[in-house]
Parts: sequence; structure tokens; C-alpha cells
Amino acid sequence: MYKWLGLLLLLATPAFASISILGPLTGQTENYSYYDIDVVLEDDQYVEGFGGPATQRTYYEWIYMTPDSAGSDFTFSNYSSSLQGSNGSTTDTQVLLYDTDNFDLTNVITTAPEIFNSGIGYGWGGGQSSGEGQGTGIGEGAFNGTFDLEEKQYLIVFTSFAADALGSMDIEINGPSELYFSTVPEPSTYALLAGYLAFMYVAIRRRHA
Repeated sequence: MYKWLGLLLLLATPAFASISILGPLTGQTENYSYYDIDVVLEDDQYVEGFGGPATQRTYYEWIYMTPDSAGSDFTFSNYSSSLQGSNGSTTDTQVLLYDTDNFDLTNVITTAPEIFNSGIGYGWGGGQSSGEGQGTGIGEGAFNGTFDLEEKQYLIVFTSFAADALGSMDIEINGPSELYFSTVPEPSTYALLAGYLAFMYVAIRRRHA
């Protein structure tokens, strides 16, 4: 019975849908961990009307990340991308870091994050000292920022504020500790797990009745 429950839970666990991660790798700085991340912005996750008309879509991908320890030199750099929006190709990308404590996932992007970056010298939070919060960062190019991070779970959101932009971006994250990544379960996953657990609870009670 319990082996069956474990199998069902395993089958219900999602994969890193549109984000692939290679790492930790060794790099130029000793005792730093490096991660190469490929992100594909697909048309299944978006908010509408952000920074434009109601029909404009801002597509995004997200993942949970937890540093093994706090540090002051975590770099997030989008070194390459291939994105196409309703106004043509774009290099505009953003990274948003949310504190997951009491954060409602339905407010992603429309709520200001704890840490934001859309280019060198353009962002706020995490110890960034220039360009704090001026506008949205549209047209600022690829994100490239260095942040102070705590030893806690963050929701990392990769996006482009260019209208209706879809495509791919290549990202490097490096810093003074290892990083642990996990998926953001879809609501359907929670419902599936709840259904399995309810079924198994009833089955176990009946067996021991």
C-alpha cells in the first residue's frame, strides 16, 4: 500500500518544464558555484495588460531557488537570447526575485519583487546601488546584476517586458554558495496530489477497520 502511494507521488511530481539547468560547475573564481540555465518563454504563462494595452501579454517562466548560504556576490547574467515580440526581435530581458513567504503566485510580475534587474546598473534590491526602480526597464537590454542573497527560498522569474515576446534566453548564475532549484507546481498538481492523498487515506482506514 505505501509503495503504491510513493509511486503515485513520484508520478505526480513535475519536471523543469521550460527551464533546464546545468551545474554546479567550476569557473574562474575559486569556491564559487556556476550554473548555466536555458529558459524558453512559451505561450502558456503570461500576464495581460502590464505596461501596455489590455491585450498585450508578458510571458514568463519561473522556478524556486534557495542558496545553501547567504552571500553578497551572486551574479545573474543573460548573456544571449533569441526573442521575438509583436514589435519584432528584442534583447530586452528581466529577472525578478520574490521572497516566497506569504507571496501569492497570482500576483507575479504585477507586484514589485524584492530584487529586480534589467541591465547593468539598472535595478533595485539585493544591495544594488544604482538605477533603483526608475521605470520598468523596457529597452534596457539584457539583465546583468549582482545581488546580496539570504539563505531562504526565492521565486525567480525570467521574462521580457517587450510586448508579446516569446523565445529563449541563455543565463549564467554564479555565487559563493551552491544553489538548490525546484519547480513551481501548477494548481492542477496540487489538486492531483490532494486527490491521491484523500484516496489513500480512505483506503488505509478501510484496511485497518
